[in-house]
Amino acid sequence: MKKEIFAAALLAAILALSLWNTHEIKSICGELADIVEASGRAAGEGDWAASLQRVEEALSLWRSREGYTHAVLRHADIETLSDDFYELMEHIGTHDPGAVQSAVRLVTEHLREIVEMESIKLGSIF
Repeated sequence: MKKEIFAAALLAAILALSLWNTHEIKSICGELADIVEASGRAAGEGDWAASLQRVEEALSLWRSREGYTHAVLRHADIETLSDDFYELMEHIGTHDPGAVQSAVRLVTEHLREIVEMESIKLGSIF
């Protein structure tokens, strides 16, 4: 009977940690997406300094969570998102509003995909 209780407790702990991970990833990615979208709005208004400042803020937040994200996310996703941030910064530097908006969509779409991959679904359980 002790083995069954231990197994049930272990499964409950795994489920709890999975739910917590999903919440954390949604929180991090949601905050990053909000900051990046604010950067895109600033670029659309021609405020390039504010736009760059927002992307640097997002990149700083992304880096501050490396200890967690590097443990739970695929390395390819981490590299791609980091590259997306630098590409966005490059477009801000060229003062090209169209390219900035495309880069903003790229970053936010990648963030959405990360959240989707980390979400718990019945298909990923069974």
